[in-house]
Amino acid sequence: MTYMVQKTKKKNKMRDYMKQLLLLLALALFTTTLQSQSLFQKKADQLYNELSYLAAADYYKSLVKTDTPTEENMRRLAISYFKIYDFVKAEEAYKNLQAKFAATTTEADLINYLQCLKYNQKYTEAENALNLIEQKRKDNLITKNHSKNKNYVKQLKEDSAAYKVTNVEAINTENAEFSPVFFNKNQAVLFASNRRNTAASNKTFAWDDSYFIDMYTSNKKDSLKFESTVPMAKTISSTYHDGPASLSADEKTVYLTKSNIIVKKIKGVAVNVINLKLYILTKDAEGKLSKPENFPFNSNDYSVGHATVTKDGKRLYFVSDMPGGYGQTDLYVSENVNGQWQKPENLGQAINTEGREMFPYVHEDGTLFFSTDGRAGLGGLDLYFTVPAMDAYFEPQSLGYPINSNFDDFGFALNNDLKTGYFSSNRAGGKGKDDIYFFRSKEPLMGVTLSGIVFDESNKEIINNAWVYLLDNNKLVIDSVKTNNKAEYMFTINDPSKEYFVGAKERVKYYDRLVPVGKLVVGDNRKDIGLFPKYKLICNVTDAKTASAIDGVKTTFTDKATNLPKTYATDATGTFTDIIKGKKPGDKLAFTIKYEKEGYITVEKNYEITLDMNTVIDLKEKLQKLEIGADIAKVIQINPIYFDLAKWNIRADAAKELDKIVKVMQENPTMTIELGSHTDCRSSKAYNLSLSDKRAKSSAAYIVSKGVAKNRIVGKGYGESKLINGCACEGKVVSTCSEDEHQANRRTEFLITKF
Repeated sequence: MTYMVQKTKKKNKMRDYMKQLLLLLALALFTTTLQSQSLFQKKADQLYNELSYLAAADYYKSLVKTDTPTEENMRRLAISYFKIYDFVKAEEAYKNLQAKFAATTTEADLINYLQCLKYNQKYTEAENALNLIEQKRKDNLITKNHSKNKNYVKQLKEDSAAYKVTNVEAINTENAEFSPVFFNKNQAVLFASNRRNTAASNKTFAWDDSYFIDMYTSNKKDSLKFESTVPMAKTISSTYHDGPASLSADEKTVYLTKSNIIVKKIKGVAVNVINLKLYILTKDAEGKLSKPENFPFNSNDYSVGHATVTKDGKRLYFVSDMPGGYGQTDLYVSENVNGQWQKPENLGQAINTEGREMFPYVHEDGTLFFSTDGRAGLGGLDLYFTVPAMDAYFEPQSLGYPINSNFDDFGFALNNDLKTGYFSSNRAGGKGKDDIYFFRSKEPLMGVTLSGIVFDESNKEIINNAWVYLLDNNKLVIDSVKTNNKAEYMFTINDPSKEYFVGAKERVKYYDRLVPVGKLVVGDNRKDIGLFPKYKLICNVTDAKTASAIDGVKTTFTDKATNLPKTYATDATGTFTDIIKGKKPGDKLAFTIKYEKEGYITVEKNYEITLDMNTVIDLKEKLQKLEIGADIAKVIQINPIYFDLAKWNIRADAAKELDKIVKVMQENPTMTIELGSHTDCRSSKAYNLSLSDKRAKSSAAYIVSKGVAKNRIVGKGYGESKLINGCACEGKVVSTCSEDEHQANRRTEFLITKF
């Protein structure tokens, strides 16, 4: 019994000892785990602060795999994936962050989440992300830009056949090539690349384990073939990123973007900060580049880079995230005054958003191209263009699909034909991370400009307080602008193939005027607008065949209200003018003008016009030379000559029209004509020939009855033998022509046979 008790006590002591041992082991393991987690967290944060996002992502991925992940770890995981362009994983990470910390996710978080969804072509989910952004801040520019067009994806893709896009395989590698720039009279290209070069040191960038960027040149054989690709001058090379770059119009100045990596202490933690600085290099007479000089507004506190300069060298556009901007990066402009760059100005919310505005490129005509992810685009950076005018910027226009895609599309360069050029993209199917692509457009890529001044027609003085309107061919207003202090205006017209009108008004002293723009050409088109202090009649007379102005035309203007004739002669431009006095808006003006010029058919026309505030009486008249084969009916006011069904007797309305021919023949006594009558294809050929011949002879007889010699006119019927539009329907031939097309064949011609 005693033995058993003692044995039991020993067992209990052993059990207690084992419990204590297990407890100590558990405590040691827990402490080790905590220490391990703490070290793991420190390593993740260290990599993140060193901008080593590729490596940091793996650490944060493990750290968030707990029941209680921290908001900051989840955010940093999402940012790391976003920085290395893994948008599938970044989308998932931002989605998880929003699900767990919806109340405290930031506007920046949601903007990045939106970009991930658009990169991944999840446009419906992107709408939900836009709603979340708007809930954070109502006046967000990104949401405003998207709300302007809910069907932006469909509209951006509807003209996809307008472009052909081709990878420039001769330049591209498995690495990144981007931001091409033309030089050497468009026979060579300058571009940025992070390919492995021949330098002794080829360090990689911890951000995503890629090589640093350098600048390269390549000679152009044709649009897709390049050769002799070499690094640019060693003058520009450094340990880190050198590029992209752009050139002045004379190619003597290089604007180079270089990376600037510094270490800063933020809340006591050493953090790598990388920003960009802009440097300017100039070429000497031998073509040797100078050492890089700092752009005056560089800073260690923010980035300045991606510069482009206008053709005249007076305006420099660049990208910066300097304080006071609208978003992650904005576009700025600096003016060059007396050789000094002035304080930069933000281009404003007409251009910039809370997102990224980057990679500006200014065409030689002043059109500004840039990339942004803050507008209703397909995803990533999309290419847009705008036209600077009157110290403002027109609404940016997307270049559309397939130049734009759901990936980053940027680094644009346009040829002078406005139809071909190059851009960069990291879209799927390329050779490397970023590739350079060549594009060809069926139509000019951008619109043309229309500019001019408004002036007083009576004294040629400028009018600097007038409104100018651009109207379509239906005379509906498209755009408007007020003239500046030099009386100048300018419009950008996106479709130069259409017809337009331009009008101006200044109603204190002048009457409004509306004039046709005429044929538009690529580049700048000029149309000055003269306003008249009174109602003014302008008549321009041209040759019907050559469209050239006819001077010395005797024009007799007769106001029917007074029946008093006034006679003028056209000047060297074929124009005569007259001031219409004593009239006000709403008055009716009825008058005749007789046009006489030796060697031309005399024409007399009647006009009836109701005057209003927008009326300047601007007449155009064409005179037909007296020549064999000319049709008198085309130059005088003669209406169709109608006959009753199956008859050929002259009706009263037909007689009125034939009297006009009588008058012309009386005014030109040596003229002889053939009166030809034509039918459409309906009814038989024989019937049509017989009927038209009877009508022609009946019409000729009427003219003879009015005193015209019988040997000066002959009537001849042609039936359907001279159809003018191919509307045949004889026998088994079935015509699909409209009634109007058949009507065009039922005509009477008065052809001069002798004069």
